[in-house]
Amino acid sequence: MAWRRLACVSVTFLLMGVLPRTALAAAPLSDAGPLLQEMGKQIQDQSLPTTERLQIIGVFGAWATAQVVPPLLAALKDPKPEIREAAAQALGWRGNKEAVQGLRERVESPDEVAAVKAAAVRSLGRIGDASVRPLVIALTRDPDTSIRQAAVWSVALGLLVDPTDQTGYLIEVAEDRKEKGQVRADAIRTLVQKGKEERVVNSLMGILEHEPRLKVELPSPQPTQDQIVYLRYTQANDVPAWAAGALGALDARVALPLLLKAAEDPQDYFLRLMALDSLVTWNVPEAFPVYVGRLEDPLQELRLAALAGLEKLGDPRGVDPVLAHLNDSNPTVRARVVTVLASLGGSKVRPQLEALDEKEIAPEVLQALEAALKQPAR
Repeated sequence: MAWRRLACVSVTFLLMGVLPRTALAAAPLSDAGPLLQEMGKQIQDQSLPTTERLQIIGVFGAWATAQVVPPLLAALKDPKPEIREAAAQALGWRGNKEAVQGLRERVESPDEVAAVKAAAVRSLGRIGDASVRPLVIALTRDPDTSIRQAAVWSVALGLLVDPTDQTGYLIEVAEDRKEKGQVRADAIRTLVQKGKEERVVNSLMGILEHEPRLKVELPSPQPTQDQIVYLRYTQANDVPAWAAGALGALDARVALPLLLKAAEDPQDYFLRLMALDSLVTWNVPEAFPVYVGRLEDPLQELRLAALAGLEKLGDPRGVDPVLAHLNDSNPTVRARVVTVLASLGGSKVRPQLEALDEKEIAPEVLQALEAALKQPAR
């Protein structure tokens, strides 16, 4: 991995213009030590622009070896809080015990600003030295939000986890609306791994019922790379959707009314999809009208999920609403409609399938029709 780190350093500083191209081009991998030493001196050079020093600190954090620890520890005592904060963050890699004492000093310093303390606490959580766990536990009740969040994350999702108290801290993270959505979603997914407990189910139900909804716009048929990145970011931060998925994974049937409602949420398609997937997994008859309604959903993935739910239920009442979608605009959906009709309707839907077979041109639909029409009459 060292060559990748060196490549990162080279590219970063070529862009920054901190080091001359010739120096970087001439430095073989074996000479990384002197290069890092020179960069470490630049971190401590207060005559350089702060942004330049911060960029070097960021590169050192990505490098994450013993070679960069001394200059980063020195930066923990820099006059500028933004430099101390960046250095505290950069020192947080697994097993970096050399940094524990310096980070601890920042946390325990009465004059240190909250942002630096929070960065130091989170790095202690990433390092995983058990000796600081009592300190971090005490900080889970700190009056400052950023410090408290860093401490709770460290004992809930970081490397200072203790299985005996992790569930409580995970719930705290999951319910904290001031915490980042992606962190809360991580906590929810981890709660599922802890198993089904009443307090976990109650917490997830509370999130699903009361959490403000995101307005997630439907993706375009051919989204750009930027749109894909945005959608993935939004989904990763959609806390109610992850709660719906978790309740399904935990088989928490007490949450059925909430999932039925969430599956028809008007503005968050990802929440609808997660709730619908949970309902399909449970295979509950109460979901029948929801499945029928989702056949009209503008997102094909939801229409496909609704079809899967109707097929799994095996309720013959589903034949007529599914028949209405033999002309769905999406060939993947049409193919699934054919399969579901063959499963639910048998010979009763054969005339409609034969009529579609005469005009269909999409290969995947024709393949589904061939399989359906070969089934024996019943």
